[in-house]
Amino acid sequence: MNWTLPNGSVFAGNQTAKTLLSSRLDAGAFPHAVLIEGPAGSGRRTLARQLAAAAVCRSTGEKPCGVCPACHKAFSGNHPDITVIGSGGEARSFHIDVVRELREEAYVLPNEAPARVFILCDVQNMTEQAQNSLLKVLEEPPAHVRFLLTCEQRSQLLETVRSRVFTVPLGGVSAEEAVAVLRRQLPNTSEEELSRAAALWGGIIGQALNGLSDGSYRDILELLPSIASAITAPAELTLLTATAPLEKQKDRVTAVLSGLKLIFRDALVCRFGHSTFLGTSPETAKVLSRSLTRQQLLTLIAVIEELQTARLFNMNHTLFLTILCARLRRAAGR
Repeated sequence: MNWTLPNGSVFAGNQTAKTLLSSRLDAGAFPHAVLIEGPAGSGRRTLARQLAAAAVCRSTGEKPCGVCPACHKAFSGNHPDITVIGSGGEARSFHIDVVRELREEAYVLPNEAPARVFILCDVQNMTEQAQNSLLKVLEEPPAHVRFLLTCEQRSQLLETVRSRVFTVPLGGVSAEEAVAVLRRQLPNTSEEELSRAAALWGGIIGQALNGLSDGSYRDILELLPSIASAITAPAELTLLTATAPLEKQKDRVTAVLSGLKLIFRDALVCRFGHSTFLGTSPETAKVLSRSLTRQQLLTLIAVIEELQTARLFNMNHTLFLTILCARLRRAAGR
């Protein structure tokens, strides 16, 4: 499997996933249905496009070769045997009618490639009826069809669907790999900002790139110290007020949680006399290291990790922010 993209860059990190897929493809035993799982911005669609190109590539060598006519069509989005189906981006927005149409198309033979490929984006947004309808073609798929599904977390899908797909998890990449990609995309951005953004978004390149491009990176940097400091304030209202901007900025919560976790980690390290900071607010971390115990900081980190997982299950956003404030205050002994 060739992991180099048409622009010359390499699909970063995720070595376990790449090894799994390469071994299957090289052995001629590529699964009929692959579920690519990972947070938004982790490269789910990029990987799906590469796998689709590999499926239609006509090269006799490493696939996708990136230079044959089939690859050119695949990467430009014009290959007649690759169909991309999106969901609209909202929960329960991927309806059964779309899947019924897909099932009909699946039995049509390829136009010019060895296989027909269907990329189903954000299948966590499928209704239960749509998932059950998809299950019918996953159970007995036509030999010429490959399904590439993307989702945030496999647990959001029915167990019957999960049992019939080969799941490939994606995650954040190393700081060095993330910075290298960000540097190529944003050559005029300072190394310090690239490194901070990579850390803030946990190595999720797409999220870091969007944050640096749309200005949300700087907004989050300004917001983090006030939220972290408010956790130890005498009144709960202080923290509720500090998190209020997130009420209308749902897309920034992921980075805020990661940023808070880094601040708590830095405060914990600071308690042991070290001065190597990973986060974006070293002064706030120093203050917290003096006002919170080691156990409280460890508990705060654990709470953040639990909240990060809870966000994957489409909890009501206002309720989530209320729970966030209550749990952080409790963990800090307030």
